[in-house]
Amino acid sequence: MKFSSAVLLLPVLAFTPLAKCSAQTAMLVDAPVPTVAVASSQPPAADPFSSSAMGVYPVRQPEVKEKPPGMNLLDWSMIGAASALRVLDFTSTEKALTEPQYFHEAVLPNALVKNKPAFAAFEGGTVALNYEAYRFLVHHNKRSMARVSQYMYVGVMTFQVAHNYQTLGQAPGN
Repeated sequence: MKFSSAVLLLPVLAFTPLAKCSAQTAMLVDAPVPTVAVASSQPPAADPFSSSAMGVYPVRQPEVKEKPPGMNLLDWSMIGAASALRVLDFTSTEKALTEPQYFHEAVLPNALVKNKPAFAAFEGGTVALNYEAYRFLVHHNKRSMARVSQYMYVGVMTFQVAHNYQTLGQAPGN
């Protein structure tokens, strides 16, 4: 046979002191009547047991040291490609200058191109300037601009070097 929980609690309630029950009843009777809440611009009085009254201490976030932006593998590979293209441009121009009856420099001054150390210094300077400009943009958080400009630079130089070598291969003496 099953009994409900109320039936099981009857003996407990029977032995409960009467004074204790009457005190609880008196507290319920003397309870304040609820009032209508009126909105006010004043903040409510502080509850003595609220967290703000007990003192809340702010938690400091751990300081994260930001690593300055640096060059990664893709950046170095694009700078390496641009440098290799400059070397190939130098060699193709030097090869073309050995056959002046078929080729001439169309972009740079002939005085620069015919002076081999000056021309090598010019090509090295363009590599250094390209590296420094790329590094400057990366350092100032303009990596996407640096990459786009490098893509265009490598693309244009690849076309020019390929054109130079193709033209060298079609020379009548070859």
